[in-house]
Amino acid sequence: MPEQLLLIEDDVVLQIAISAMLRREGYTLLMARSVAEALTHLQREHPIIVLLDLGLPDGSGFDVLQQLNQSPDGPMVIVTTASDTLPTAINALRLGAFDYLTKPINNDLLRNAIRRATEYYRLRQSAREIELLRAHEEAMRATARAAAHHISQHLTVIMGETQLLQEELSDPEVCASLERILRATEHAAQILADLRSARHFVIKEFHAVAPILDLDAASDRDPM
Repeated sequence: MPEQLLLIEDDVVLQIAISAMLRREGYTLLMARSVAEALTHLQREHPIIVLLDLGLPDGSGFDVLQQLNQSPDGPMVIVTTASDTLPTAINALRLGAFDYLTKPINNDLLRNAIRRATEYYRLRQSAREIELLRAHEEAMRATARAAAHHISQHLTVIMGETQLLQEELSDPEVCASLERILRATEHAAQILADLRSARHFVIKEFHAVAPILDLDAASDRDPM
């Protein structure tokens, strides 16, 4: 899927030149010429890169930058401006801009800045997804441990009562049935012990990674 960029630039000639170059590079573009138009786009769409001119007719690009800086999942912002003063650059970077380019904009520098910003955005998204997966995995482990604990308590009762019945009854067939119940219960208890000790849960689609605990295989083993 082509990466979506938002170009915020009020200079029509510059907007046309930059947009033509970026489309040739394969990017999908949104365009705005004011703060209001830019904020409307940002509310409706989800560009991963914003090329932001600081001098806009209805306000400063800093207004847009401040709003984007409030979201940890916001797009990467590359500031473009005719002002090459150090305080302006420092303020833009302090407010969360990824990069800062002065006009007239060199196309090669712009391409490289967008490429770096795109790579950084993807890495940031991957890092967040890993954190979510870790949290989900930990929740699954906690649930499995709690369930295994409660089930094992009931299995302990079943095993104890079965052993008492074996001691009280003398019918060979009944004793054989009780022995099978006892062995099945011990087998179930072992599966629960394996479940409690499992450190990872593996989604079946990831065939390259073997599951730590294969419950399907465990259930296929004959406890009798």
